[in-house]
Amino acid sequence: MRVPAVQSPSLYERPGYRTLLGRIRNNVRLYIRKQLELPRQEIAEILRANLRAAIWFGVAFAFVLGTLIALTVFVIALVALVLPLWAAALVVLLLFVALAALTGYVGYRKLELRGPTRTINSLKETMRWAKSRLLGRSAS
Repeated sequence: MRVPAVQSPSLYERPGYRTLLGRIRNNVRLYIRKQLELPRQEIAEILRANLRAAIWFGVAFAFVLGTLIALTVFVIALVALVLPLWAAALVVLLLFVALAALTGYVGYRKLELRGPTRTINSLKETMRWAKSRLLGRSAS
């Protein structure tokens, strides 16, 4: 008696449409979960790799703040050569408030408030593709 090289199960042992659709649904869910997990993992790896650099930037930022304080005191001392000390401090305060308001306004005007459009478009495209492949119709 000869045994076939590839044995296929009989018609009654093959999975039905319900089982196949359930498998497809589970595979799509797993795929989506993995797609959402990938950016989190990537960002976590980047953060771990750059932690030491962030610490050094923090120390540099502390020195920059100290420098700004020293610059403020120096500007007040220069203006105090002409005006009384309290008036010099007030003038420098008003000057710094004006500069902060100006730079803040320029920054606000350049601000672009939008969502992650590439990610949203990619997810929409994936959903259209999945619908057209799974349901066999054109996705609109």
